[in-house]
Parts: sequence; C-alpha cells; structure tokens
Amino acid sequence: MKMLKIGLSLLLLGRILFAQTSFQIQRAIENYKETKLLRSAQWSVYARYLDSGEEIVNYNSRISLAPASNLKLFTTAAALDYLGEDFRFKTKLFYDGKIDKYGTLHGNIYLVGGGDPTLGSNLVKSSLSFDSLMNYFISKIKSFNILKINGNIYADDFMFDGQLIPDEWNWIDLGNYYAAPLSALTIHDNLYYLYFKPGEKTGDAAEVLRTEPAVPNLKFINFMKTGPLGSGDNGYIYNAPWRYEAVLRGTIPLGKPEFSIKGSLPDPPLFAVQYLKAKLENNGVEVNGMAKKLTSPTDYKQKNLLLTLSSPPLKDIVFIINKRSNNLYTELLLKMISYKIHGTGNTLDGTKLIKEFLARNNIDTSGLLLYDGSGLSRENAITTKAMVELLTHLPQKEYFNSFYKSLAIMGNSNDIGYFKNVGKGTVLENNVRIKSGVIEGVRAYSGYLKNKSGKTIVFSMIANNFDGSGSDVTAIHRKILLMLANLK
Repeated sequence: MKMLKIGLSLLLLGRILFAQTSFQIQRAIENYKETKLLRSAQWSVYARYLDSGEEIVNYNSRISLAPASNLKLFTTAAALDYLGEDFRFKTKLFYDGKIDKYGTLHGNIYLVGGGDPTLGSNLVKSSLSFDSLMNYFISKIKSFNILKINGNIYADDFMFDGQLIPDEWNWIDLGNYYAAPLSALTIHDNLYYLYFKPGEKTGDAAEVLRTEPAVPNLKFINFMKTGPLGSGDNGYIYNAPWRYEAVLRGTIPLGKPEFSIKGSLPDPPLFAVQYLKAKLENNGVEVNGMAKKLTSPTDYKQKNLLLTLSSPPLKDIVFIINKRSNNLYTELLLKMISYKIHGTGNTLDGTKLIKEFLARNNIDTSGLLLYDGSGLSRENAITTKAMVELLTHLPQKEYFNSFYKSLAIMGNSNDIGYFKNVGKGTVLENNVRIKSGVIEGVRAYSGYLKNKSGKTIVFSMIANNFDGSGSDVTAIHRKILLMLANLK
C-alpha cells in the first residue's frame, strides 16, 4: 500500500511538473502577444502529444488564419490519399496522316498534356531535363522514319479546365515564376530566366539582355532599376496569362555583370510546341506547318501513338513540393485530384475534395476557406487545430513515410531547402520535421518534433497581420519550438 501511495505521488508530481512547464509556455505566448509586434495581430499556437493526444498548449486554436504555404500539407496529404504514392502522370505524343517512303509525314504531330508538373523540369532527379526531354521527343519521332512534316505541331492542354490562375491570386504575383500558369501541358516549370545588365550605380536603369530559354514574341516595358550592392532580387514581372507584353518594376543588385530573375511563361503549351518545332528543325527534320494550340478537343482513337512518357512517382513530387514549397507542382496536384475523382481538373472542385478528405478522417473543417492548394492566395484560411489533427492522423496512413520524408529537417546540412542551417547547435538540430508558410503579413510553422523524453509533439503556429518584421515573428516561433523540445 505504501509503495502504491509513493507511485501515485510520483505520478501526480510528474503531472504537476508537466503542467507547470506547459503553463510556462502558455504564459510566454501570452507575453509575446502583448508586444507591439503581435498586439494587433491574429495569432494561434497549438501543440499536443502525438501518442496520447494530450494538449501542451492551446492558444486560439480554432480561429481562422491565412496559412500561406502551410496549406501545402493539406494538399499533398490529400493527393497521396486520393491518387496513391506511386501515381504517375502521363504525357503522350501522337501523329495522324501517313508517312511516305521518303520519310515525309503528311499529317500533324500532337503533344498531349497529362498534367505532369515535372515535364522538362530539373527539380525531380528521375525526370528528364528540358533539353533532354526535347531530344527524347525528336529521337522517337525519327524512330518512326519521320524526316519531314507536312503539317502542324499541336499542343493539347484540354485535360484540365483551362483556368490558368486561381481567382484569388494577386496581380503582383502574376508574371513571376512562383505564380506560373496552371496548364495540363506544363513545361520547364512554366518559367524562363530574364537576364539584366545592372547599371553602374544605385538608381541607374537595369538593361534587359535576354531570356533563357528564348520566348517567342515576348516583349518588356522596363522600369527596372539597379539596387544597392548585395540587395538581391527585388524585381517583379507583371504579366497575365496569354499576354506577351510584360511590365518590369523593382530592383536588381549592383555589382554583377549580369543578374537574372524568373518569370512565368505566358502560354506554356504554345511555348512547348514552339520549342519542339525549333528543335526538330535544328535536328534536320523539316516542318512545313506551324506550332499552335488545338482550339477544341480531338479524338486520338484514330491517331497513332508515338510515345507515352510517365512522370516520377507522386511521392517524389510531394518530396519536392514540401521541401521547396513549389506552388506550381501543388496546384497541378490539386487539379489532378479533381480530374481523377470527378473528371473536371478544376481548382475549386479540388479544394472541395480536400475538405472531403479531412472530414472523412474526422478532422474538423470548420473555419476552413480554401481558394487554391498552395497557399499563395491571402484569402485562404485554416485553423491550427485542423492542422494538428491532420498531422496527428497521418501516421496511421500507409503513405505516411512518403509524407514525413517530404518535410524539411531543421539543422540538417544534407537536407534541401530553407531549414538546413536553422537550429544548428540547439536541441532542434535534426529533431524537427517542419513546413513553413510565408506571404505578406503571414508566418506559419507546422510539423513534428521530439521532446527530451523522446515523445513526439505535433505543432502548428500561424501569425497574421503583425506589426513589424516577419523575421521577428519567425524568431518567436523558434523560441516556442525550443520550449516544446525541452519539455520532459
């Protein structure tokens, strides 16, 4: 009986010590909230133990907040669930007409998009680079003894709905690589590099030199200036899909002979076939027609298949999405979910399917407002409670390992992305799997860490509309992570 009482006393003492430590974290959060930085902000912090579900801290966990790229965790989890971690996108090349004995195709070539975000991209190791992809297409065409084409090279991007930009994306983002158009026929990450020659001193005009790759007919109205030495990329390209006159504003840094920023292709499917046509001609295949887009869907049952190209598996794509926070990849996954389930390839339908996925797994969807899959829209809203519930639920799924590996590893020099040099020399090093979210007025952290006893903690922190630097908010979030990791 005496030993039982001692055991109960120790258990009670442990609970008291835990409560005191949790209370200290809660008090620290309340004190931070009274600073000028966060006093007028909307801020939410929620953390609990993975195994027991016991709450560690709960501060405004049910309020709706813009999550920025933290939303990618919802989208990638839903994609793994709906599509499967080994799902692969398919891109196809067809021809119609006849090939005569002299190697002349009296017909057309069709490049048919299947929604593959990795087509011609260098981001996923097993995908073909842009030029390697084009060379592969050419080798396949030549393998059918096609040496001359009396016809057109067509792009077919009808698999998805044709809405290239979600309704709630901001004008300042359009034209830049991170807001690239969402086409079923995506190529080269739907981006180009725009090269400038900086001026001789700060404030001088920055001269446009070229784009790589060359984008036919693209012109620029240039207001770009030269910024101070070391000021980095503060340049913006203002342009809408299908428009070929872009406005350039902002600054690029002094001190280099050339400096590049990344823009979004105005019309990725058209660019893909324009480039393919040029490469064919450079490789000795005469093309007597034009490179153009189909204006209506066509039936391929009576056409001849040249090749089917499979993407890397979905788990490899999700790895890049969450490590590098890639908006284009995420939004194409969202459209693919919609296409597979309802045959629409539609952003709005995809967001509804995310909510259905969450509700089906008993995750509270109240307070969720979804307008895209990547978090680029400031109109998106989620709760930290829903995020923690999702992250708590996912370890039960067969695809969890693929999801978990896609999260950044804090303080791991061998990792890719932003966090590899963060938290070094602290208890956070190699101990936190995390996804950040950053847009104007938003800073978010969500993920997993272990405390000093080896227990896994699931956490989510989101701040909106703070009065000051986003880096100061990030510093507070890291201090909270340190407190959580130091729990016993």
